[in-house]
Amino acid sequence: MRKKESINIIFLDFDGVINTKEDDYTGKEVNNDAIYYINKLCLETGFKIVVCSSWRHRMNYKDFLYNAGIRPEIEIIGKTEYNPYGREAEIKDYLKENKVDKYIIIDDSYLSSDMKDHHVQPASRLGFTQNKFEEAMKKISQL
Repeated sequence: MRKKESINIIFLDFDGVINTKEDDYTGKEVNNDAIYYINKLCLETGFKIVVCSSWRHRMNYKDFLYNAGIRPEIEIIGKTEYNPYGREAEIKDYLKENKVDKYIIIDDSYLSSDMKDHHVQPASRLGFTQNKFEEAMKKISQL
């Protein structure tokens, strides 16, 4: 049996990160600057994407991200699975079930203090900006 390789991942939320239009749940418009900085983050770090957004249940999240402008060389390796205890529990479940070396969470929601070293929290109306990109790079360098 082959050992799983250790991976570095970004847990990516959609609303408030790449979708900054209030009440737009269609996915037809994304924040192009946020997509640019997600691409930049992945390309500069080699991190892969795991979707933790609730959108993962109602659409083909890979097609959505690639059609939104995520570069084809960036791997979207999966999604978190539903846990009735919420997003943090879903992320913790994923970490228990997979060999993850480093990870960062990009989510506009509040997460508990035990995840603060991994969490970048964009302002919902701004999304993932240059400042948040720089914050993510700093956190990754300290992991």
